Amino acid sequence: MIQSSDTNALTQATTVVGLSLALAYENAAVDRLERRLSESIIPEMREKLNRHLLQTREQQERLKERIRALGGEPISERGRLAIPEPPQSLKSMIEIQSTANEREVWESLNDLIIEKAEAIMYEGGIHALELLRADKKAINVLQKNLKEEKSFGDWLEKNNRRIAKRLMKKQLIEKERNKKEATNTTTETAAAYP
Repeated sequence: MIQSSDTNALTQATTVVGLSLALAYENAAVDRLERRLSESIIPEMREKLNRHLLQTREQQERLKERIRALGGEPISERGRLAIPEPPQSLKSMIEIQSTANEREVWESLNDLIIEKAEAIMYEGGIHALELLRADKKAINVLQKNLKEEKSFGDWLEKNNRRIAKRLMKKQLIEKERNKKEATNTTTETAAAYP
């Protein structure tokens, strides 16, 4: 028969593992957000990415504090984020032929996928800890992190279409302008050398 202290120790160990898993994903998210922040070409997106990067660092600290409070040691490893990856042949073609605008649209969609996946992870973690009747403070940490992930994910979902439309419209205008400039240069060259 399992004694109450054994059950509590097992629940506490399970809670630490769950919090550590969340921390591993947040560690990976910091790396991605830093990269996205340096690559993004849209000021509004950079502002949101920067704000979410600060939130993610706070999420890491909340998780680390709770892990330590439960007697664990925070993990520094990075989990693998949920980012769709095309086949290598298409990936190479996309990387070579994509414009900065197209890459921004692509990465913004990946941002949304990651945020939705993180929200699902937090919801599952909260549910599991509630079923275990685990540490309420650990549940509260996950709930706060979930709220922040959902907020950024909701913003992305609401604004990705508008941003993509603006970027693609800008790209088409630039393409037309370059086409006209090339036509004018050809016409001027032909006129100069009859």
